[in-house]
Amino acid sequence: MGLFGNETLGIIGGMGPLATDMFFNMVISKTDGDKDQDHIDMIILNHASMPDRTQAIKSGDLREIQGKLLQDAKFLENAGAARIAVPCNTSHYILMEIQKNVNIPIMSMIDMAVNKVEKDIRKKEFNDSHEMKVGIMATDGTVEMGLYQKALSQKGFQWVIPDRDVQSRVMGIIYDNIKKGIEVSDGEFAVIDDFFRKSGCRKVILACTELSVYKMQKGLDDYYVDAMEALAEEVILSFGKKIRDEKQCM
Repeated sequence: MGLFGNETLGIIGGMGPLATDMFFNMVISKTDGDKDQDHIDMIILNHASMPDRTQAIKSGDLREIQGKLLQDAKFLENAGAARIAVPCNTSHYILMEIQKNVNIPIMSMIDMAVNKVEKDIRKKEFNDSHEMKVGIMATDGTVEMGLYQKALSQKGFQWVIPDRDVQSRVMGIIYDNIKKGIEVSDGEFAVIDDFFRKSGCRKVILACTELSVYKMQKGLDDYYVDAMEALAEEVILSFGKKIRDEKQCM
């Protein structure tokens, strides 16, 4: 039983703060409820001082960030959370190790996003996922850890990651624009979009929560599958709630 007398969701946030705010609002807006009590009880840790995940992965020294994430997960477990959601893709490389040391499930944004891709493709009546290409738009750290590539391969998809120039543009959008609150030029994003479409991708996973923010701001179509949205929807269902009709969410 959670802190509030009901099953409670624990969120390790702050990576980044804007994405955490968006995730909270996404869970609320997508939950089908008419009154406050229809929604999920949550405990949110906005751990904005968490070390940069991509830098940690590139350096190979994960001790500090692993210790902080474990501390946060233990705090939420002791506070009565039934499960934990972490709206940060890059951290999932480390979360697999954290899961071994807590007794409540840490929900996988990666699995949820890939499941959503598979569901969307089936909905469009493609008979076979084999040889279907799916793009991955993410930080260097997420790309290097290879978890999305592995999950897509297990479902029979071919995966596509940007070349060096396009990946540099992706990182620029994330770190130089969205994180700093600076508008992304349509032309810069168009170069990235063109790369994936010319590569034959049927879908592109937005595997960075800052890109989730960009999708909402710009109203990107369903060619782009938002990993954060996939996690939010699975959170709602896991607590026995219903997902609000998309038209009602607008």
